[in-house]
Amino acid sequence: MPPIKKSIIYFNQPGFINTNSVIEAIKERLKEEDIESILVPLTTGKTATTFSKKIGTLAKIVAVSEVEAASACRRIASADQGLFGKLIRKRLEAVSEDTKKVLHREAFDLAFLPFCGESWNVVKEILYAFGQGMKVAIELPLAAVEINKVGPYKKVISVGGTGEGVDTAIVVRTAPQNKAFGKNPDTRLIIQEIIAMPIEKW
Repeated sequence: MPPIKKSIIYFNQPGFINTNSVIEAIKERLKEEDIESILVPLTTGKTATTFSKKIGTLAKIVAVSEVEAASACRRIASADQGLFGKLIRKRLEAVSEDTKKVLHREAFDLAFLPFCGESWNVVKEILYAFGQGMKVAIELPLAAVEINKVGPYKKVISVGGTGEGVDTAIVVRTAPQNKAFGKNPDTRLIIQEIIAMPIEKW
């Protein structure tokens, strides 16, 4: 089978200024008619609303909030009686109002990219080498499966950003958290394509 040639958009700088260009690149990718859903991070709702307006009926917009992710973190922690589960539970139980968002972010990291301690720090830094947007775009499919917004092993587009808006888009095959980083290639999380990403990182 011959190789497939596709375009990737590279932005000079990361950030919200790239949102509309990411959407246009996604609309072009949707012409292949093999994608049903686009996963979008939800904080204020502005980005998800923009996607809904500009994508229209071309694909379903699936917004994933940090509150939903934190809820799934608690469920995973409750089911995990080992050191990993205890670590997440301890940190979630210690949440105060002024640190809630930071702690949710940390718990999200620990739960959905299941590495902690020194090993996790290495993985996290590798993902940040691709940019904050890429890290988010990889986290979203894991969270979306855990909160039952998409099924496992579905081909979706996932987006992420650096701060507000989005600057990164990938095509990914979803997977449940407990199998996403396993040895079985049939059940792993698979990043299939890069649609857009920034060259420079913050």
